Amino acid sequence: MSSLEPKDYLQKKDFAEPLNLKDLELFFEDSSVQKLAEKLGTRVYILSLNQLERNAKRFRAAIEGYPQFKPSYALAANALPQVAQTLVNLGFGIEVVSIYELKHALSKLKNVPFIICNGVSKHATQNQQKESLIQTVMKLQKEKNITLNFNSIEEIKHAKEFCEKKNIPLKAGLSLNLASHFQNSELQPGLARFGIHTEQIPAAIKLLKNSKIKIEAVQSHIGTQVTKLSKLVKNAKILCDYAIQIGKKLETIIETINIGGGIAVNYYKTQKNKNLNPDYTIEEYAQNIIREITQIYQKNGADPPTIITETGRWLTANTMILLLKATETRKTPQDKHQWIITDCSALTDTNDTVCFGQYFEIVNATKIHHKPTNWYNIAGITCDSNDVFAWPKNNTGPRKLPKTDPGDILTVLDVGAYQLPLRNNFNLLPKTPIYTHKGQPIK
Repeated sequence: MSSLEPKDYLQKKDFAEPLNLKDLELFFEDSSVQKLAEKLGTRVYILSLNQLERNAKRFRAAIEGYPQFKPSYALAANALPQVAQTLVNLGFGIEVVSIYELKHALSKLKNVPFIICNGVSKHATQNQQKESLIQTVMKLQKEKNITLNFNSIEEIKHAKEFCEKKNIPLKAGLSLNLASHFQNSELQPGLARFGIHTEQIPAAIKLLKNSKIKIEAVQSHIGTQVTKLSKLVKNAKILCDYAIQIGKKLETIIETINIGGGIAVNYYKTQKNKNLNPDYTIEEYAQNIIREITQIYQKNGADPPTIITETGRWLTANTMILLLKATETRKTPQDKHQWIITDCSALTDTNDTVCFGQYFEIVNATKIHHKPTNWYNIAGITCDSNDVFAWPKNNTGPRKLPKTDPGDILTVLDVGAYQLPLRNNFNLLPKTPIYTHKGQPIK
């Protein structure tokens, strides 16, 4: 559990870069958090596109030594058009996982350099859509730089049949499930349904040979918030080996290695919990991935491939904060720590806290210059007993804060990735509004 004071990590790169202390006040970029709460109210998200640009430029600087590196943004992390368009303007492609995300990207974004379609059941007609995602991509490839990665043998069969029926070609990739090369404890549960398992590769090759489908890429994604660099490097290495083998069997060259996402964020702001934070920086990630892939291709006498990433969390997490107000404090007989009750909801506004026990750093903005002295559990406003930001039942708490009183403004850090898509209106709470750090509303 963290015992550091906010001043120890505010404004530090990889920790709380957009936040700083000035005149004994907490600032998000150049705006006082306390004044933002007074002007906008609480239970609001605050977004910094400046921090998003800093992240994107840092990422591109880390990979600039490898000219065939093409970063893409995982739209699932934060689909705000303002966020995605900022990244597109800085040269990022867009990665989508459904026909709805694809249509969002096509209708809301301008000049997207390339689009990658992942996800499951791309061969299925979704709701009232008249065509599958695979069929949609086939039509769009004539005018857009768009491709898809097959997630299953069934998807390949569907695409092959459609290509032959319509007499049209398709450029695609193979999404591989490399779980058999990792220990069960190394990977997140639930990944089994993603990608073609390695023992199915011969069947995939048999279907693809002499078809109208040209495989140009292989892809593998081993999960989100991968804290060990060795896992990401191992994934890249194994993927390259398969790409070379598959290319030979299909009598083609696999020109693109798509290493997925998974780059982790320092949610914990203390070295005491560094095993739960990434053991690498973005620069170390890029350096090691590039070196591994280059060496494998050189060893096989092949030109280095194009490398694609599908990053979401690392780009967006630290671009947003959530403001909430302490409405009361109370002590219960069965709890060791005092409770702070708030006007916000973990269930509706930081859903990962409730579903996965995700830790988000929380600071008392009103008393930012006071030393942390008291341990608290922090609860939300809804009637659900699991609506809790911090408590000792999981990794979320309790939290050491200055003595907190009703009316104090609390600030939840790093909520820019995945929390917006998961927000809801349980108990008929209105969806939490979003503002820029200048106080301008974002629709």
